[in-house]
Amino acid sequence: MLHTTVMRNLLSFVFGLFSGLLFALVRAVLLLDRLICWIYDLPLWAAIARAFHFAQRRRAVCAFTLFVPLFFVPGALLTQSGTLVLADGAPLGFVEDPDMLSAAVTELEESASALAGADYALPVALESRALRATPSQFLTADELKTGLIEASGELDTLAVISVNGEQAGVCRSAEDAQALLDRVKAQYTTATDENADFLQEVRVDEVVAQTSLVSDFGALYDYLAPRLDVTATRSVTYTEEIPYETITRENDQLDQTYRATLQEGCTGEAVVTAEIQTVDGEEHGRTILERTVLSNATDEIIEVGTRNVGIGTGEFAVPVTSYTFTSGFKWRWGKLHGGVDLAVPEGTPVYAADNGKVIVAGDLDNGYGSYIILDHQNGYKTLYAHNSELLVSVGDVVAKGDKIALSGNTGNSTGPHVHFEIQVNDEKVDPQQYITLA
Repeated sequence: MLHTTVMRNLLSFVFGLFSGLLFALVRAVLLLDRLICWIYDLPLWAAIARAFHFAQRRRAVCAFTLFVPLFFVPGALLTQSGTLVLADGAPLGFVEDPDMLSAAVTELEESASALAGADYALPVALESRALRATPSQFLTADELKTGLIEASGELDTLAVISVNGEQAGVCRSAEDAQALLDRVKAQYTTATDENADFLQEVRVDEVVAQTSLVSDFGALYDYLAPRLDVTATRSVTYTEEIPYETITRENDQLDQTYRATLQEGCTGEAVVTAEIQTVDGEEHGRTILERTVLSNATDEIIEVGTRNVGIGTGEFAVPVTSYTFTSGFKWRWGKLHGGVDLAVPEGTPVYAADNGKVIVAGDLDNGYGSYIILDHQNGYKTLYAHNSELLVSVGDVVAKGDKIALSGNTGNSTGPHVHFEIQVNDEKVDPQQYITLA
């Protein structure tokens, strides 16, 4: 009984909801119908119909009405005011600002004047007109200058070569200038050279000027070639000889005349990689990058005797330790004074100026008084005169610095002194060429 009641209530609710929705839909359809009728009855449709009828009879007016919004307005929005530039009546293009044209003309005329060394004016009649144009039609500053250069018929972008700040010549283009400079470098460089450059400061500057100022290529090369120094570097690899050293071993048990080779010297070998710096093709420096020794050098060993047998060293010492230099090697009293006079008290020790052998020791009545001659056995001889006492005899061998006599005043002497001579191959020479006197 409960189940039947529930089902009956549920069906009543569903049918009631469906009836309400159906009623609302009918109301909406009626309202929409009334709205359509109201719109259809508006006078607007009659006005539109009259307009279409008028347009059919006035096509020109209609076309103009459509053109204005469709073409003129977008055109006005897409263009902007500018200036049309004409050269000799031919259009060059548009510029945004007339000052841009003035600046371009001034720049070109100043550039040409500077290179020519005289005032220059563009040979072109220029006009300008205010017109509108699209942004794409406007010229840049460079495009405007290019147009003016072409319109002139006598200007072009030339390349000026300068050396140390001074103009050397003008080429048709930067490429021509570089080709000329490369040709100068080529006379001093090879295919293996790197970093070829000039010692001088060389510049290539592009300027706008008259093409009549272009230098002859050959003449400009002949002018520059002797004035430019070319530097370059190159890497080379070569085999180098390693010289051997000579080692001398002295033996005081053997005479000075003894000399023997104990070991022959032998050169070594190395592979060297170097960077060579050149100026005008001649080497001015070398940097060793790598050096690999293939074989070492072998030293030469020589044994020499040092026992004195009277052979001189060729280097002389003053024969007295304290003296007064009173007379030199010169013509005196009508004859040659063939040595130097060193005044010392009588009895002062006299020393051998170098290793030697006594070949004269005595008084031969020739004005020297008691004197000694040492033969140094190397082309030199020394003489020590006016001594009071001789301490060596003929045949004695003395060493450099050995005491050989005592000074005196014997022979033709004006007072106690040592007369000292040096002879080369029996010819007297000025001792001051070999010793330094205070």
